[in-house]
Amino acid sequence: MPTPTIPLINGIPALGLGTYPLSSATCIDTIRMAIGLGYRHIDTAQMYGNEREVGEAIAACGVARDQLFITTKVDPSNLGQARFAESVKRSVDALGGSPDLLLIHWPPPDAEIDAALDLLAAELQAGRTRRIGVSNFTPRMLRQAVNRLGKVIACNQVEFHPLLDQTALKATADELGLPLVAYSPIARGKTFAIPAVQAAAARHGCSANEVVLRWIIQQGVVAIPKTDKRAHAESNLRALSLELSADEMSATASSATRSGRTINGSWMAGRWDD
Repeated sequence: MPTPTIPLINGIPALGLGTYPLSSATCIDTIRMAIGLGYRHIDTAQMYGNEREVGEAIAACGVARDQLFITTKVDPSNLGQARFAESVKRSVDALGGSPDLLLIHWPPPDAEIDAALDLLAAELQAGRTRRIGVSNFTPRMLRQAVNRLGKVIACNQVEFHPLLDQTALKATADELGLPLVAYSPIARGKTFAIPAVQAAAARHGCSANEVVLRWIIQQGVVAIPKTDKRAHAESNLRALSLELSADEMSATASSATRSGRTINGSWMAGRWDD
């Protein structure tokens, strides 16, 4: 399989590899396999407990570090003044160097968001990351982040797939000029049962996951599916060469609802729609 050219969305590779819940040798082997296939964007987090394995994999992968794009995220328990900087230093040590993108993984209580954003910006100033962003921020929170820090906010990583209506959040991100990054992009396989996805896959002679990932990327959203299977990783890359029609795009979106989440963010109860 020839090494694919992966387009950039706001400087972020449009297709990456999610690493939750990979661990130990499986994590290292999966990352090395993906990089060998042409992946250049690897996503991890303090919460995942696998930053050290990610660091070992990228050190041994045979691709220059400046050709890779590594994302990590600050755990909610580390968002306070006393723990933020030290937790990032540990992440940098585990990864073998500064990440390309550092995110706040989950927003703290509203009264603490500005303080957490200021601590995030301080990490950029200190050179412990090349870019900063947020994750799981609602439209209101995303506006607050951009109002606080400006255009240095590189993205908002959120659950995004055809079963979840993220229209309002996508519109806000577009208005603010920053992309979304889609975690759980195939909703743990649930999106494969969407009739429009099945029809498009049959029409294009491809897999359902290729249709779903293309639906995401074609909207200017970065996708970071997780797989430790080589065949699936190869299939995900083929989504880059697919093109869906306007009708296929809208039909795929027609199953979305506001209650279509697959990830349990119970601590965000009552906040998602603000």
